[in-house]
Amino acid sequence: MYRRLAVLLLAAVAHRGGAAAPIEPILPCDRTVYIFGGSTILAEGVRVPGSNDFTTRMRSFFERVCDGSVRFNVIAAGKAGLLEEVGRITSRLIREPKSIALIHFPSADIEKGASVHQLIGAYRQLSDACTQSGSICIIGGQQPVNSFGQAETDRQLEVERRATAEFGRHFLALYRYFESETKGRRLMVPFDSGDGRFIDDRGHGLLYEVYRRRLLELTGASR
Repeated sequence: MYRRLAVLLLAAVAHRGGAAAPIEPILPCDRTVYIFGGSTILAEGVRVPGSNDFTTRMRSFFERVCDGSVRFNVIAAGKAGLLEEVGRITSRLIREPKSIALIHFPSADIEKGASVHQLIGAYRQLSDACTQSGSICIIGGQQPVNSFGQAETDRQLEVERRATAEFGRHFLALYRYFESETKGRRLMVPFDSGDGRFIDDRGHGLLYEVYRRRLLELTGASR
């Protein structure tokens, strides 16, 4: 199901040339928008940063829907994981109430040895801060990495299972959108930038599309 949906979403992106279809703007354009994350939100893996990457696509979407009037902030932690950044993120959300926050740390914590319990605890801190500040938040899930063994992959899938059950639509399970069916691989070939870790332009396009659709679900925007 996820792979079929990934193909359909990619076809939609290609049909629009990477741009979102016109919608009736119901997005809360008076809110500050944040994207928190690691190397992916710095356009790692794309050929031309600033054109096809996830962050640029999302910025363009908000600027189009909000007629250019949007406060858009990208706060990148580089190679750091969520466990290292969760305190700073929650503090920012509390200081900036009624924000929109997209939080994307897809693999660094598992690579650093984080347990399922630790990551669910970090997600819970984020969820509590979002509720306290009246913010609209989407916590992104895990992403396949070719170098991960079965133990790391099992932890990623368990994190997504438990987070989906606890946080509902505010958690975006990502792993199966990018999962390869090829033996010996974790990351699907069409989305692999070449290192088995970072996603390429097509992967960034899919990532943007699934976040955008969830955001529209949460804000009630309609086509």
